[in-house]
Amino acid sequence: MNKSLVYIFSSFLFFNNLSAQVNIDKLEDLWKIAIQNNPNQKVYNLKREQLGYDYKTSQSFYYPQASASFNGQDNLIQSVTPVPGIIFNKPGTVYLQFGKHYTYNTGLTLNKIWLDRQAELLSKVAKENIQLNNVQQDAYVQTLKTQIGQYYYTSLIAKASLAIAKKDLELADSIYKAVNGKFIQGLTDASAVNQALINENNIKLSVFQSQQLYNQAIANSKILAGVNKDTDLILNESTLENYQNESVSLGIDKTLVPYQNAIIIAELQRKAQNAAFLPKLTSTAYLGFQEYRDRFEMSFSKNAWTDYQYIGIGLNWNLFSGFSNSNKLKSLNTQKRIADENYKAARDQSAIADSLLLDNYNTYVNMVTTSKSNFDLYGKNMNLSLQKFREGLISIDSYFKTFQDYLTAENTYLNNLSNLLTTKASIEVRK
Repeated sequence: MNKSLVYIFSSFLFFNNLSAQVNIDKLEDLWKIAIQNNPNQKVYNLKREQLGYDYKTSQSFYYPQASASFNGQDNLIQSVTPVPGIIFNKPGTVYLQFGKHYTYNTGLTLNKIWLDRQAELLSKVAKENIQLNNVQQDAYVQTLKTQIGQYYYTSLIAKASLAIAKKDLELADSIYKAVNGKFIQGLTDASAVNQALINENNIKLSVFQSQQLYNQAIANSKILAGVNKDTDLILNESTLENYQNESVSLGIDKTLVPYQNAIIIAELQRKAQNAAFLPKLTSTAYLGFQEYRDRFEMSFSKNAWTDYQYIGIGLNWNLFSGFSNSNKLKSLNTQKRIADENYKAARDQSAIADSLLLDNYNTYVNMVTTSKSNFDLYGKNMNLSLQKFREGLISIDSYFKTFQDYLTAENTYLNNLSNLLTTKASIEVRK
């Protein structure tokens, strides 16, 4: 029994640890996780469900409405009707009261709208709101994937920078030990030792900064991907080899589509308001019973209640509403023009941004290619200088100068690569 408990507990720890670690082989893997778990994605899905109910509600005018009612009335002072007194062999006019003191009504009322153009158009607006939510979600997914791509590549750059910095740190440490050894032997002065230690400390600072950048990018990726803070995102892709000078193109900008849907909705709202000037045709049917009493009582005997039924048809035409309908129509006409202008401005801005994005990508490709070549060349020069220093052919100051040039070239290369890959992230979501 004890062995079984140990096995179950061990299995629980294994699977719990497994669920807290996610391996990311490529950017698309992180996209899939974010699309499924991002909190805003869940809100969009709930909003779609809510708008679906709103649309069904807007279609209620297609169906008849039924209501049951019961009411009682106490005629405190009944109205009188003047009647010629001659009927009752009396002179002049006699005022008579007709009806009972208490009246009861109960029945079923049926209403049906046969013609209401405004309600039909408002129902179309409700349906179009569902589509607007869908395209807004698509636009958000494009933005979400862009942000995740930027953090993803930032993480990879920081990871690569850490790997390079750790090698640089090992080299700087070995140089410090070599210079310190020569100082002990009296072959160099303390300033060379201090400079070697400064170089080592600067690389340590670079390691700390790269680690902080990596942690921030991973944390932001977790937030956007909607994963738990205890989940480890393991990035398996290598960045330094992941670029090439290829021809790129941009697909449709999904952030523009909601503007087009906003124009459609504005037009439907304008037509719906215009339909407020049209007549509405309705019908009503009532199936009920009445009971009249002289006293405050009610009976359910066979002949106590009398049938009361009617059916009617109504045509309602709003001829004047204090200019409210006409002013609202003017407001909606202006809203339609605003939607048109918003779309035009967004389209122009997107075209300019897309052109700049492609230009930046091509420029960064060339900058990365050039800076990578310089980085490799400075690395070779540094190794050659190190050999010359160890053989006593150059001074430590000459080597330090070469080492500083190497670190500068490394920083330039990584910055250019970071700019290239974050730009690439914006392009990849548009393919």
